Amino acid sequence: MKYAFYLFLMLISSCGITSTVHDYDEQQNFSVYKTYNFFPKMDSGLNELDQKRLLSITEAAMQAKGFTKSETPDIYVNFSSIITKEASNNSIGVGVGSNGGGVGIGIGGAIPIGGPRIFLELTTDFVDVKKDALVWQAVARKQFNPKDSPNAHTHFFQKVIEKSFVKYPPKKK
Repeated sequence: MKYAFYLFLMLISSCGITSTVHDYDEQQNFSVYKTYNFFPKMDSGLNELDQKRLLSITEAAMQAKGFTKSETPDIYVNFSSIITKEASNNSIGVGVGSNGGGVGIGIGGAIPIGGPRIFLELTTDFVDVKKDALVWQAVARKQFNPKDSPNAHTHFFQKVIEKSFVKYPPKKK
């Protein structure tokens, strides 16, 4: 019974996992960046309300990382997003069979359950303003429900930005 409970908890917690990939310029000294601003002509692919939420959450995350917002920034922060639909990979298997006279026959199939799942992939770019070059990038992918409440959208973007910024600044190997 104890193991069934832990299995259930793992199953429930795996539903909201954010997968994140980070990349950066290994030659770059990230300690030189102290100020930021958002890319002037940002086309995030989000609706206006979600973009406002994202920018507000990012401002708080940048301040927590020690950055100051400036009109003459060291880096620009840019976002782009892609929303994709994936067919549900859950199904119920059914089958029937019969035997007689030493011969057996059967047929089976799977009935899909649940609707398609929607994922939002958010790419966060840090662009060196002086060099006009990408120096750091995070790509986060998480299941998304566009019909959720505004509060749920805020929570969604908080989790995505938290996961995206966890490896900034990159550690030298």
